[in-house]
Amino acid sequence: MLEVSESKVTKYAVHYVGDALVMGEEAMSQPDVLLEAAFTQLAFGKLDMEQQYEFFHETDIGLNEVYTYVKSIFDQPDSFLEQSKHIATHLHSTSQHPNIKPGELFIGCFDNCYWHSEVKKVLAIVKIDEKEMFLDIKNVQNKMTVSGIDGINVKKSNNMAVIVDMGQDEPPAVFIKTKRKEDVVYWQERFLKIKAADEHYHKTNLALTECKKIILKEESFSNTEKLGLLNKTLDYFRNEEEFQVNDYIESVFEKADAVQKDIIVNTVKPYETVISESAIAKVEKTYKRKIKLDDNIEIQVNVRDIEEVEELIEVGYDEATNRKFYKIYFQEEV
Repeated sequence: MLEVSESKVTKYAVHYVGDALVMGEEAMSQPDVLLEAAFTQLAFGKLDMEQQYEFFHETDIGLNEVYTYVKSIFDQPDSFLEQSKHIATHLHSTSQHPNIKPGELFIGCFDNCYWHSEVKKVLAIVKIDEKEMFLDIKNVQNKMTVSGIDGINVKKSNNMAVIVDMGQDEPPAVFIKTKRKEDVVYWQERFLKIKAADEHYHKTNLALTECKKIILKEESFSNTEKLGLLNKTLDYFRNEEEFQVNDYIESVFEKADAVQKDIIVNTVKPYETVISESAIAKVEKTYKRKIKLDDNIEIQVNVRDIEEVEELIEVGYDEATNRKFYKIYFQEEV
């Protein structure tokens, strides 16, 4: 786990990446307290620390551009500005698509970051492609002034990467966040060129996520059936050492037809893997055990067994009012 509560910004630069490149010509240092807090929020506030990545290249890791520039910054701090320009140039070359917005590129070095109690240097790369209007209100000698400022909301999601210097003998640890799912291809695959460091975690995460999507999209399943299937899916991953799609189908989808089984196999077979417990813990939080009714009513169900769900919740239709209903059985209110 990366701890940055006591981190310090040592150097930072800002460039503009759009149709044309505008390079910042200065490596700035020692920002004031408020600016440093803003940079820390910008770099780490929305970061996903659950999934760790690493740089790769098909033939030679030294041919991975961002890896090479980042290693140079860690090994030769005086080269920071030059290497930050190389990073901006590389991002520009991988951003030539009309759907990729222009924006500012913040690159900052942070010291005094803790990785499992060890002090590490960290480099943050953040692409900011949206600005907002803020009101700047000041009280000067009991006179209030109000002006509008076009600025950056540091709490909003951006495309970002945080690279931890693990030393000469270990590859840097990489963590990322993309603003939109559509940005994954250009940010993760083309710009950074990274892969999951723990393939079991990555595949378990994807398998659980895709299984959930399949269950929720299947119109032939009732809401109570979907709840039961989601719970049985989690139980399968908790109790098995490996994810095998055919075993999963037999354990969870007893009533699935041939078409449904083919959809499951074709979707999640690439994610067969040794099951990662930490991935289960993360994805389980997204498995909401709720039945949503219209706009204002939600029923939360914490029962895992599908047969028990069907015994406790009855679905019906009232012809007199032309509406559906749920009848819920219980022993006592808590």
